[in-house]
Amino acid sequence: MTRNGETIRSIDEVRQGDVIVLSLSDDSFLEPNGRLNVPIAFENDSLVVFDKPSGMPVHPSIRHQGDTLGNYFAHIYPGLTFRSVNRLDRDTSGLCVIAKDALAAKLLQGNCKKVYYAAVHGIIPESGTIDAPIARERESIILRCVREDGQRAVTHYKRLQCNERYSLAEIDLETGRTHQIRVHFAHIGAPLAGDELYGGFRDDINRQALHCGRISFDDPLTGESITISSEIPEDIKSLFTTGGIIMEKIASFQVDHTKFSVGMYISRIDDDIVTYDVRMVKPNGGVYLATPSMHTIEHLFATYARNSEFGKSIVYVGPMGCRTGFYLLTRGLSHENAIKLVREAYTFIRDYEGEIPGCTEVECGNYREHDLASAKKDVVPLLEKLDGYTVEMLDYSWHFDKN
Repeated sequence: MTRNGETIRSIDEVRQGDVIVLSLSDDSFLEPNGRLNVPIAFENDSLVVFDKPSGMPVHPSIRHQGDTLGNYFAHIYPGLTFRSVNRLDRDTSGLCVIAKDALAAKLLQGNCKKVYYAAVHGIIPESGTIDAPIARERESIILRCVREDGQRAVTHYKRLQCNERYSLAEIDLETGRTHQIRVHFAHIGAPLAGDELYGGFRDDINRQALHCGRISFDDPLTGESITISSEIPEDIKSLFTTGGIIMEKIASFQVDHTKFSVGMYISRIDDDIVTYDVRMVKPNGGVYLATPSMHTIEHLFATYARNSEFGKSIVYVGPMGCRTGFYLLTRGLSHENAIKLVREAYTFIRDYEGEIPGCTEVECGNYREHDLASAKKDVVPLLEKLDGYTVEMLDYSWHFDKN
């Protein structure tokens, strides 16, 4: 599609007098690029399944001419039109089905079942369903958000493993909205690791940690059921490896969470690193922290903690995927000082007035999702609980003995 002879996108503005030319012919081929190299996971006469690396777009665009999966396809199959059956974001890795002819493309469209794997921030429930409508962010052509007037979107997931910072989720999409996985997990307070667009952090990975790892379909010609798998990439695997050991459980998984309430607890000790569960609402109590409030608390807590006298002892601060509180990881900090730090940080948040630190489009991947008023209110129950809190009370069993 061109405007006055220049290539444009379908979302670009046009003005009165512009000449728009749309080419509908099926014999327009992409520029071949043999310098690229993409593994082929499966191939027959009707289709080819590529195992696309992260960082490679599927289709050419104004910003990407010649470096896409389509350009590599044109090199391998000169004379064939590039027909992508499933489209992956540039930084999403994994299986991508390309039909070799129009009939195969028609029969495969909507008939491919995909399974994704994602590393998300925090510890999510063992399984769950996210049913939340998705709409385009009104001021953006890229961002999506959960909004009542959006299209229905349903995501099913189960947690495969986790550590103090991340959960590995296996994801089955019931619907297929743009950015659905990224938006939905951000919505429940567990954005994808590396996904700055939706609130994730790039501390440990430099792209959104999302991989299309399994795809199933019926062969267009024979009707044979075919399933193709792709191994989870090393950059995602590395998020769950410490000293070559995959961490599958933490201490708090062995605890009956219905028996304790708001408070601060030691959930794991790994050598010199202590992980505290900072619970701001009762687990399984039916009340959860709103994502904008958690986001604001995270910014303010991290700002205060890293500038406090204990700043050098802070390893990580991050929200729980279950939206009941935060994880605090420290090194070389006494339990007494950990309690003191949390109490001081939440007092700072309760009394804070002014701009939220780091809350700009440049500094924050989801800078619109903040709520200072709710954050100030949400820290109060924990502050009340921590008044008179002792080191003995950091132990889960202390609270069980009292019930």
